[in-house]
Amino acid sequence: MSLPRDINILVSMLNMMLRDDDMSLETIIETKGESYEEILRILMDNGYEYQESINQIKVK
Repeated sequence: MSLPRDINILVSMLNMMLRDDDMSLETIIETKGESYEEILRILMDNGYEYQESINQIKVK
């Protein structure tokens, strides 16, 4: 299953998986068969960033 490209659904889904699955963002993305760099670019292009210290994607 690939990750959605709608930014709101993508952020919501990734944050849910970060919270519930106790995996790193990179592991989650790779498990879904996606490119880590591409997903980070999509997030950044839409004003989001991964904050590793709190293991969550937030608005910049």
